[in-house]
Amino acid sequence: MLSETLVDLKNTSQKDLDKEILRAAMIAELDAVNIYEQMANLTKNEEIRTILLDIAREEKIHVAMFETVLLQTDEEFLKIYADYALARK
Repeated sequence: MLSETLVDLKNTSQKDLDKEILRAAMIAELDAVNIYEQMANLTKNEEIRTILLDIAREEKIHVAMFETVLLQTDEEFLKIYADYALARK
């Protein structure tokens, strides 16, 4: 099942629009990762499995790219992210 974007981007303030776009993009990429990995687990064809897992990896790179920009854009998220990451040893 694919995720739904719950935010109405048309009614989002300009200040928050880019953050919401980045989050929606991350959700789309994570959905793609899930789909490709599920299909890879279903196929018995090694060539198809390899291709699907390669594509899933590319989607993970896209998630990381969007997350990097989101961390630069959303100061509150950056603080929470840093606090949580530093607390994990």
